[in-house]
Amino acid sequence: MKSQKLVSLNPSTNYEIIGEIDPSTYQEIDEKIINARNAYRTWSRLSVRERVALLQKLYHAFVARKKDIRSIIAQEIGMPVSVCDQIDIDLGLGYMQGYLDYAQQWLAPEITYETADEIHTLFFEPKGVAGISVPWNYPFSIFIWAVIQNLVVGNTVVLKFSEDCPFTGELLEEVMLSVGLPAGVFNAVYGEGSTVGEYLMKGAIDLIWFTGSTGVGKHLNQIAAQKFIPALLELGGSAAGIVFEDADITMAVESIYFNRFVNSGQSCDGLKRLLVHKNKYDEVVQKLNDIVLTKKIGPAHDSLTDIGPLVAERQVVYLERQVADALQKGARVIVGGKRPVQLKGAYYEPTILVDITFDMAVWKEEVFGPVLPIVVFNTEDEAVALANDSEYGLGAYVYTQNKERALRISQHLQTGNISVNGANYNTIAQDPFGGYKNSGLGREHGKQGLRELCSAKLVAMKK
Repeated sequence: MKSQKLVSLNPSTNYEIIGEIDPSTYQEIDEKIINARNAYRTWSRLSVRERVALLQKLYHAFVARKKDIRSIIAQEIGMPVSVCDQIDIDLGLGYMQGYLDYAQQWLAPEITYETADEIHTLFFEPKGVAGISVPWNYPFSIFIWAVIQNLVVGNTVVLKFSEDCPFTGELLEEVMLSVGLPAGVFNAVYGEGSTVGEYLMKGAIDLIWFTGSTGVGKHLNQIAAQKFIPALLELGGSAAGIVFEDADITMAVESIYFNRFVNSGQSCDGLKRLLVHKNKYDEVVQKLNDIVLTKKIGPAHDSLTDIGPLVAERQVVYLERQVADALQKGARVIVGGKRPVQLKGAYYEPTILVDITFDMAVWKEEVFGPVLPIVVFNTEDEAVALANDSEYGLGAYVYTQNKERALRISQHLQTGNISVNGANYNTIAQDPFGGYKNSGLGREHGKQGLRELCSAKLVAMKK
């Protein structure tokens, strides 16, 4: 493999070079997989309580480095420092503490059958070495989701950081190695997904854990099938928001703004298509426009910035193509729709589009940026049909004051996670998270998520 350096660029400051690092060689990847395999022998034999005690030290180490983590995330991916703690660092720490608090309960053996003569017990054992690839959009919290869940159940880890934030990866690796975890339990590699990532996933691992695009996820699932190992995949999304006539519009609009435009719209389960009842359509469009106009677009390191840049120039170019396609087919811009002329970098204005038709890219594709298409509907059945008109099924957002309707709608939406009236389904470790259709395979978090990373073993014994 050619050793072409990874170059980290700052999307806030016209792509200034932050630095360069060497990608991992194939030999280094092989060595780290061997290290993980050797460490598994002892790590997997520790009790859950013993692993939790070691990982609790790691939690405190991450808390102590929050300022450093926030700073490098802002530099590499453009997440504003004003929201980084809320939407990434504190979120990840909350999940981590949740795993540590509940792991013993969730992984405890279960008695499945018992009589006077015999007892059957189900045990949950670690699978082995997890090959992991994480994306750039929430670099701390998704790192926690991937690594800590595997470590707490007893798997060891070889992880590839995103090539868009290698210095964030180096910092997190530094913290991981600073607290005295047994050698080889955690291993990091760096490089492009098509080279380093591909080589890792084809190596001698026992489990694939991936968050990212649906195309790459399907490819990794084929690799897993050939190796006959499991793959846990959290992939793309194009969540619909549905605003019914009886919704609390003020609350709904605030929720819609956050779930579409936070992190510059770069969230897999973000609200990406908005459906509004005909009697509330004009009001919702106007109020969303009013909110957007109050927000400051600017560099991630500015504490007054509400909306920072996208992660890279390629993301802006992709977004421009989608918006241009919509405008060519008759869509109309309410606000935004272009790069801000006063800023140099990967910036795109928060954008609201109306007069949407269902052949437009902003409807058919995942829109990974601050663009919101809005469509009007007349009936409940129409709203459900439009919401389900997607190859994805990760999230949905329902706004109505009628609880019976909310539950009825939820039963018919083809998606793994549903928010009703702004309740957030992706903030606590107890809730499993995952999607339908092209949004992935398996679940993470909670009892179900931890057990996905284990092999179930039944022991039937005479008393």
